[in-house]
Amino acid sequence: MMSKLFELEWRQNQRSFWIALCVIAAIQAIPAAASKAYLDSQISGGTDHADSIALSTFEGWMAGQPFMFFVLLLGCFAINWSIGSIVKERDRQTAEFLFATPRSRTAIYLAKCAAHVAKVGMIAGASTGIVLLIGKGLGVMNDVVAVSSVMAAGLLIILGFMGIGYALTSWLTSERGALSLGIGIVFLMFLLYMLSDLAALEWLGAVSLFNLFDVYAISQGGGLAWGSVIGALAVFLIGGCVGWRRLVHSDL
Repeated sequence: MMSKLFELEWRQNQRSFWIALCVIAAIQAIPAAASKAYLDSQISGGTDHADSIALSTFEGWMAGQPFMFFVLLLGCFAINWSIGSIVKERDRQTAEFLFATPRSRTAIYLAKCAAHVAKVGMIAGASTGIVLLIGKGLGVMNDVVAVSSVMAAGLLIILGFMGIGYALTSWLTSERGALSLGIGIVFLMFLLYMLSDLAALEWLGAVSLFNLFDVYAISQGGGLAWGSVIGALAVFLIGGCVGWRRLVHSDL
């Protein structure tokens, strides 16, 4: 029965999954393929590598705009899957039927979460594989672990967004409003991240998941900071627990 619940949730978001996979894979493949031309221009232009070492490597290049596009796009898809998990059943008037099945609300909720995490993991894994293959094929990648760590940092940030979505889904009543709210949360955090570059507004970065990891340090072999890893997973787990508790104690 658990596998059938997983399959049901998977089918409901199947179209958006394939769209996300194709779009995000392409957006990672294009800059990865353009990296050789970029790095050659850096060398021919006489770039001071001592001052811009991160941006003068394939690893640093992928930790820049390609990383942000990855987190923004997959973050929007992921938070929409999570924030819509319960509210869509209410909005489509299928909640009573779904929760009248012999499975508990907890089992249904976990099946939905498992389907979402599987989709996000598959897209992140495929994107990482494409980047690694292109970097290796072009002969511009120096550190496989660093590139993989950058992508892992993006995945952890995205899991944090999903946690926020789960925390909200059981409180909302409109699917369309929930999806708009999810996208708004991702872009608001991105805006706070951008504004935190200003000295006077540096404190805004403390509330943005985009600031969890120093991806440029990671791209140069710094590795994932365990505090940031724990923080991202904590947001995911706490958000999931908040949504679960609201679901099991509320009237549908």
